[in-house]
Amino acid sequence: MDESAFFNAMTMLSAAILVGGAAIGSALGVGGVGAKLIESTARQPSEATMLQNKAFLMAGMLDAIPILSVAIALLLLFANPLA
Repeated sequence: MDESAFFNAMTMLSAAILVGGAAIGSALGVGGVGAKLIESTARQPSEATMLQNKAFLMAGMLDAIPILSVAIALLLLFANPLA
């Protein structure tokens, strides 16, 4: 295996790990936000609307992480600045 093929293989592997790790982390984060939303709404039902708005805002911020990781992975795959 020559150096170029090895470099391309490692780039693909790193992009896959990047996207997979971001997806798993985001899924765990959104799950935690949802669990705390249900718990806090059960404790204070009068504050449900405010809590729901804040939970949706946090879920949106957590979902931005995998989107950015996909962009970085595409940069590594198609316009690799390291090559």
